[in-house]
Amino acid sequence: MRIANVVLNDFTRDNRVLKITESLSSEGHDVTVVALHRKGLSQDEQRNGWRIKRTRVTTSALPRGTVFGILKMAELALRVVWKWRGMDAWHCNDIEAFVLGWCAQRLNPRLQLVYDCHEFEAERNAKPAFERKLVGWLERRMIRKAAAVITVSPSIAAAYEERYRGYGLPQGLLVRNVPAPVNSAKPSDGDSSPAKPNLFRQRFDIPEGDFIALYQGAFSYNRGLETSIAAMEGLAGQGLHLVFMGYGPLQNLVDDAAKRYPHVHVHPAVAYEEVLDHTLSADVGLVSVKPTCLSYLYCLPNKLFEYILAGVPVLSNDLPDCRSLIESFGVGSIVDQDDANGWRRALLSIKAAGTAQFDRGLKRAARDLSWESEVAPLVSLYAKMADQQL
Repeated sequence: MRIANVVLNDFTRDNRVLKITESLSSEGHDVTVVALHRKGLSQDEQRNGWRIKRTRVTTSALPRGTVFGILKMAELALRVVWKWRGMDAWHCNDIEAFVLGWCAQRLNPRLQLVYDCHEFEAERNAKPAFERKLVGWLERRMIRKAAAVITVSPSIAAAYEERYRGYGLPQGLLVRNVPAPVNSAKPSDGDSSPAKPNLFRQRFDIPEGDFIALYQGAFSYNRGLETSIAAMEGLAGQGLHLVFMGYGPLQNLVDDAAKRYPHVHVHPAVAYEEVLDHTLSADVGLVSVKPTCLSYLYCLPNKLFEYILAGVPVLSNDLPDCRSLIESFGVGSIVDQDDANGWRRALLSIKAAGTAQFDRGLKRAARDLSWESEVAPLVSLYAKMADQQL
């Protein structure tokens, strides 16, 4: 089956798209990742059994905003829809790609669409009310044209079912962001813990025995970076360190914190293949997303699974699906007060008690959670779609 895996970014750090592409390719499908071109990147790349085709978009230099976004989408429709309309299926990552897929389906009625919602698309962070309403309007009118709708958390799956069941909502599949094990992060068997490197201790000269809390992921708004930094006040010399690993618009904020506090450190983002090896170097992983929108309230972020499968316990604020996963496996704790004092108390408490209490739960999670199992329903879906075309 010829599949266009359409993602409207430059496809340099989108781990979910990468994992799905590799899984479908390994099943014999002819997969092309259709992404956006950026200076310094190749337009055409051949990978092991699949390829990347990046599209040049002249309007990409325009500022952000609804009006400019419409202009960008118009150019994308002209360039992407026309070129890739002849594929057998489009795997549409997020609402923007789904809109383009819907347009392509108007030109090729045999084209099958799979709508992969990386978030609760109509309830995303920092979106103006007009844009949220527009996304909801588009989904109500287009969702019946999809062969399936993929969501990333049980709460988002339930929200889509409740919101769109009267609008021809097709089959729904839950595919969480469980990482594929790589390098030393992969245990040798179900009862063995991954080897533990000391990459952060070596890079930042952190003494052996000091406790390392890790924030990994986007340095973006409403992710709790400010609260995490504030929690570090007054902890210098107490053997507790906070490492930020990632990139994003709040880079200056974390850089300034590292200058002010000797126990706060900033590590640049690393390649997907290196993420879990670095995660292993921490003692606890932080999930500090602020529930400022339904998409964030219902999230199950990549980092949560990355921490767990690296054998690192999790400290999270009270997000329902995160709490459910953490408590069901016994792999961490929930902060009882989402402010600087609450996070400071929680960090000091888990440091004092030690992390051995979570070892059994982490080993069970390593046995029960795997990308191969997670993606199996999606692989089956594409197999059925391919059979229907014969």
